[in-house]
Amino acid sequence: MTIAEQVFDRTKSLPESLQAEVLHFVDFLRTRTEANEGSEEWAKFSSSQLLNAYCDADSIYDKDLP
Repeated sequence: MTIAEQVFDRTKSLPESLQAEVLHFVDFLRTRTEANEGSEEWAKFSSSQLLNAYCDADSIYDKDLP
């Protein structure tokens, strides 16, 4: 039995109000997952833009001050 089937079996006996709560939680999890995927893509994009803008002359800023 798959996890989705187990979730269905366990929730079908719940009152409709609790089933709705489970559905809202599933929607929340999906939204959170989609948001995380988007932020990873933006982080990669941001890093690539920074690397494109960084040149060898900027390496003086990488040195620690005395």
